[in-house]
Amino acid sequence: MNKASILKSIRQAKPEHIEWIKQGQKLMKGLPQDQIIKPVDCAACNFTQWYEEEGYKLVNIPQLKELEILHQEIHKTYTALYYITFDRRKKPRTTVISDGIEVPVDERPFRQQKLKELAKKTVIMIRSLNAIEEKVESMTDDDFNNGWLI
Repeated sequence: MNKASILKSIRQAKPEHIEWIKQGQKLMKGLPQDQIIKPVDCAACNFTQWYEEEGYKLVNIPQLKELEILHQEIHKTYTALYYITFDRRKKPRTTVISDGIEVPVDERPFRQQKLKELAKKTVIMIRSLNAIEEKVESMTDDDFNNGWLI
């Protein structure tokens, strides 16, 4: 692991996760399923793979450990938004009122809340990644060569 590879991974993670907000906005606009990216399991995400392979070695940057949990929440939130949207388009959820009459439930407010949560968590992640990037950029190559990481 070197400074350049760390910076590359951090910089790559930002637009990849901003994309989830864009996809959530497309969901809210009602775009067809084939025009929206399916959720990616957190374990298959490039950021998780980088973190598990080398990012965890950056023990002197505690924000990385905190990001691990936030990152999982971002993926869970987008996944929930995606499946709530498309499962309900096939057959709207209904509430049975008197005499067996079914009334469709408006899930738009719930979906809007999920999109807000997704955006808020992603902004926090991006800010943390920016802080980590600044920290890594300020380090010298000697910091890496002299065991700063462990």
